[in-house]
Amino acid sequence: MGISPGAEPHDLPVTAGTKPYCRTTPKVRVSAIRVSSLLANRHMDADALAERVTTVVRPHDLLAADQDVEFDDLVKLAKVFGRPWSYLLIDQAEVYPNAGSDNRTYANQRVSLSPELLAELQMADLMLAAAADLFPGEGYQVPRVPPEGWPAERLATEIRALLGVSVDEQLEAKDEYAALRLWVAALNARGVYVSQRSLKDPTVRAFSKVLDDQAVIVVSTKDDSHPRIFSALHEYCHVTLHSTGICDLLDHGDVERYCNQVAAGVLLPRDLLDRLWTPGAFAGGDDAADAALKTMSNRAHVSQQALLIALRDRHIISQDAYDAIEARRAGRRKTGGGKSSSGGPTYYTVAINRIGRMFAHRVVNAMTEGFVDRQDASVLLGVGEHNVGNFVHDLVAGD
Repeated sequence: MGISPGAEPHDLPVTAGTKPYCRTTPKVRVSAIRVSSLLANRHMDADALAERVTTVVRPHDLLAADQDVEFDDLVKLAKVFGRPWSYLLIDQAEVYPNAGSDNRTYANQRVSLSPELLAELQMADLMLAAAADLFPGEGYQVPRVPPEGWPAERLATEIRALLGVSVDEQLEAKDEYAALRLWVAALNARGVYVSQRSLKDPTVRAFSKVLDDQAVIVVSTKDDSHPRIFSALHEYCHVTLHSTGICDLLDHGDVERYCNQVAAGVLLPRDLLDRLWTPGAFAGGDDAADAALKTMSNRAHVSQQALLIALRDRHIISQDAYDAIEARRAGRRKTGGGKSSSGGPTYYTVAINRIGRMFAHRVVNAMTEGFVDRQDASVLLGVGEHNVGNFVHDLVAGD
């Protein structure tokens, strides 16, 4: 249908899925190169974008050439990509996220990035880029490992001392969630962001990323609290070794085995093991050994995997005993072990955990001080702009 030169805005046709043209609506030029790369990196095309958002400009036109886009539509598009609206104005392709130098799943296989994992990596990139821009000088701390490296036990001792968690604090934790908060707070105190997210890619339980002097560790909430503690310390070992990425938490490969040993050593130093261990605890048959392992791991607030590794590496149990107990644990996991589904955290608790309390506080402070506006803060916090007030309320209440 043609439009007469003298037509007024209210005379123009309006079709389903569009908004009336308005000469006073602010518009911003959006780069076709940028939009094309955003879609490509998320394994999406123009049709997929059209299914997710309704805008005046056609998604196919966004890919064909630079477009003047109404500001309201720019905000909608930014939400699809999980980025601040200003991110779409950059006239260059989005850099494909780097999965890190240790790109393996916990099945010990090198795999291509799934769309779900790509989204998580991009979330981590967004956090790190925002932190580098908004919080300069607030970098992470790790032990200074010499070029020749240290034995796992030595690095575990150095990490435990740097994190400053005492044996008494560990044993006195009220429950597994208190223990998790204890270790997360210790990592936060060393400038490391800890993000707890429900990772949709079933092959990944944790990963870590570093940008300049900023570091983030991501652990899966599909794991119980004790395994999350182990994963976080495993990843902190990777940060220390400058080998961050998507890694393998099973006992395979030199780097992974080393990081497992370090994580177990951090959680279970010799003096703690001495307080836990009862001679003959594993001598009463399979059921008795499994029960003793569970009791000891609950008392120390550590995963059974961490405890087994520590007991083996300190030669308290043999490799054969380790293999037998671990095989029984693997069998139980396949037949229905895992997290219980009773209850659950609130919407805002999940949102806070997804980015971590330290990052959340820093973004809220930056918003309060006027360094970021409420709209961009909502993107960084991962909630709708109208939910920012409630997010802040729950964040403060949780303190």
